[in-house]
Amino acid sequence: MNKHSLVVKAYEHMRREILAGRFAPGVPLRPPALAAEVGVSIIPIREALRKLESEHLVEIQTNRGARVADLYLDDIRDAYRTRRILEIEALRASMGKLDADDMARARDLNDQMVEAFRGGEDEKAYLLHRQLHFTFYEKSSTRWMNRFIGTLWDHTERYRRLATKLRGDPDGIGAEHAAVVAAIEQGEVEGAVAALSGHLARTVALLDSGGKDAFADEP
Repeated sequence: MNKHSLVVKAYEHMRREILAGRFAPGVPLRPPALAAEVGVSIIPIREALRKLESEHLVEIQTNRGARVADLYLDDIRDAYRTRRILEIEALRASMGKLDADDMARARDLNDQMVEAFRGGEDEKAYLLHRQLHFTFYEKSSTRWMNRFIGTLWDHTERYRRLATKLRGDPDGIGAEHAAVVAAIEQGEVEGAVAALSGHLARTVALLDSGGKDAFADEP
């Protein structure tokens, strides 16, 4: 396995553990132990840690090493406020371009996502969730906007997973997506925007009311 592949292996392992909460916020990430766990040398581990730092999943401090980045309530409020602005604009730009095939795909992804959550296949469900949302935006012809949306999705993944666990209602999540799809199919721009905005706002509300113990004090 070449160096790049080893870095990818280390990165994917650590990212998966962080997102799943098995590497909790604030936990030190010690390269020797990680290297033994992943089955690589320390060099790929260090490169993978730098990549995770760029995604705000890891904090690297001089003379103190790496640790899993803390979660901050103000951070999620800010990130989701920005997500709503960008995703609503992308949805508006896609309206009129999304056809019956796109909506059939969206419904299928939504159904698969709900079933995956019910079956405890969380990793599969989160991937389907992302694919579903980007089905709403992919025809917006706003390449830079979609890049920024993708970056925000990466940054907010841990928050989204925490909110999903707090909610514990895959059918309710599916119903919210179905409302967006139905409004798009009917050509109701404002209805689709309202459904999407409400869906995003619900995540923040869940974390605001039930997830505060998971958050660190603001630095």
